[in-house]
Amino acid sequence: MKFSAIFFLGIVFGSNFDTDSARKEIYFPATVTSSAGKEIDVAALAKAHIMIVITIKATWCPVCRQQLLRIKEQLGDFEKCNASFLVLSPGSNEAVQEVKFNTDFPFPFIPDQNFSIAKKLDLILSPEEIMPAIVILNEDLSIKWMKEGRNVLNFGDADLKEYLGCENWI
Repeated sequence: MKFSAIFFLGIVFGSNFDTDSARKEIYFPATVTSSAGKEIDVAALAKAHIMIVITIKATWCPVCRQQLLRIKEQLGDFEKCNASFLVLSPGSNEAVQEVKFNTDFPFPFIPDQNFSIAKKLDLILSPEEIMPAIVILNEDLSIKWMKEGRNVLNFGDADLKEYLGCENWI
């Protein structure tokens, strides 16, 4: 019984960590290549927008796909505070592009085939998986805020909205 309660609490609350600039200085790459083969100038985007990176565990992850659909439904709220998104995923260009197609998420998807970006962000979950997270970048591409972990009871988008306070923007 005691184990069941601890296990349940671990599922509900596990792997959900907010970080607010307490990490060592980590910088997102200034340019990346999307799953469609287009070069993305992340440095320019971060100067023009609040840059948010959504990492997904794997291309097969149903909770990760649901996260993208949830954020897509709330894009009007995020547009109020000038947010822009990138999606970072393990997998081939084709597999990552398929997730983009299936979710119809209107922002670039970045395949991290060799985990070079996930490693910098300290988000490697296993040899094939990235830790699901939401990352806000500063203008200099350092991490401003990070919410690690995601599960069916806590997607993290409510924490993101609360942190950004987009509803209060004019």
